[in-house]
Amino acid sequence: MRSDGNIQRILIVGGGTAGWMAANYLNRFLRRTSCKICLLESPNIGTVGVGEATIPAIVRFIRNMEFDEAEFMRRCHATYKLGIKFVDWVRQGHSYWHPFGVCGGIIDGQDLFHFWLKSARKNLGDGTYSSYSLQALLADAARAPRSLEGSSQIIESGAYAYHLDADALAKYLREKAVGAGVEHIEDDVCDTLVDNDGFIESVNTSGGRELSADLYLDCTGFKAQLIERALGDEYVDWSDLLLCDRAVVLPLPQDPQMLPYTRATALRAGWAWQIPLTHRTGCGYAYSSSHIDDDAAVTELLEHSNLGGFLAEEPRRLEMRVGRRKNFWKGNCIALGLASGFIEPLESTAIFFIQYAIEMLMDYFPDKMFPEHLATKYNRRMVDAFEQVRDFVLLHYKLSQREDTDFWRDSRGIAEPDSLRAVSELYADCGIVESTIFPQTSYYHIFIGGEKLPRRTLPLADSSDLSEVRKIMSSIKAKNREVVKSLPSHRAIIEWLNRPAL
Repeated sequence: MRSDGNIQRILIVGGGTAGWMAANYLNRFLRRTSCKICLLESPNIGTVGVGEATIPAIVRFIRNMEFDEAEFMRRCHATYKLGIKFVDWVRQGHSYWHPFGVCGGIIDGQDLFHFWLKSARKNLGDGTYSSYSLQALLADAARAPRSLEGSSQIIESGAYAYHLDADALAKYLREKAVGAGVEHIEDDVCDTLVDNDGFIESVNTSGGRELSADLYLDCTGFKAQLIERALGDEYVDWSDLLLCDRAVVLPLPQDPQMLPYTRATALRAGWAWQIPLTHRTGCGYAYSSSHIDDDAAVTELLEHSNLGGFLAEEPRRLEMRVGRRKNFWKGNCIALGLASGFIEPLESTAIFFIQYAIEMLMDYFPDKMFPEHLATKYNRRMVDAFEQVRDFVLLHYKLSQREDTDFWRDSRGIAEPDSLRAVSELYADCGIVESTIFPQTSYYHIFIGGEKLPRRTLPLADSSDLSEVRKIMSSIKAKNREVVKSLPSHRAIIEWLNRPAL
């Protein structure tokens, strides 16, 4: 029988990005309720840090925490990210953009896409859809999203993200949380006590501590020590849908260009990422172990990286457990980060899932009674989020035209889940995409990048005066070009942000 009353103590088990993001967020918004936050982490486990790129939701987190952005970027060796450039995905020698933010805006109540589509069908030479994206133009020109004074429409709208060092981020978040009053214990979990109702009673450590709380957050990575090992929750495997199950990670020297976007290049059995930081370039290869062995994957990554055999340090090899929890919230335990699930980092969603889960927890925050309907609703929202991201990532593979290796043939041959099929069929008919975790403009960039256009335009686009609409489209391009000219290079802004203190 659960007792009544407010949650008074939360134990976060596991540090890293997941644990310390949760500690900061919960401490900030619960401290006036007298709820105490304690984080227990092993001193022997580091941060996985596969995903060093983010999506614009992270800007909301930084602002909600009232962190100083310049300090955050310096401490995390961060650069700006305006989108992703996909290279060789459709076919070798082909590339396309997935930029953040709006693309050209709204005309007559409809996304510019529908008018662009009408123009494209008439071969009027109005350029690609992404050519109306300010972020894509800035990224291609290696420009920053802000001026030295810090202002721009992109900064004001928050339609940008960061590349960052995951280890440095965890340290920065830990410092902020501990400084704000979060209790920090370094010790290893050796046992978890669970009552007859399936609720955690306490966590015991190798140092002899018995730690109890009302609510437990499992941030123990793929081990999932609480939600899976102690509570027995199942894992829903998606390796039949997303074939990349391994990664090799290799830090490269700093890229002199310091480009404001992530580069995702298709390789023989997966894809490689390159993420520019201020002190190095994050580089890795997500691949299918059914299509290439580990040593061959390292060799291919080295060839792709143009290192000429020189290695500053040994590559790290990682296993990726692709899928999600059956229940993200079970009893008085909620899984965050890798303990909750994992989707390959193609669209940089690892940190997003942590943030989304924390924000959902605040929306459905329980009392000590732990009403079942809250957990049910929370789990439904998390399942939906994971499935939407899974489908969006799978879409990239389904649109590929590559036939050069078994991996690409097998990836394209994967049967679409019903949820993705519904999205694809609606788009294929009339270009409508119902907004999900990713906005409709993101789907437009991926579909168009994959050379898939709807079979017809919307009646409203057909009824509009195309000559007048084209004037608006032309003015959008002209305005974007002026903005690009007015902003400094990305490298100049990053160097300015990291200038020595006077």
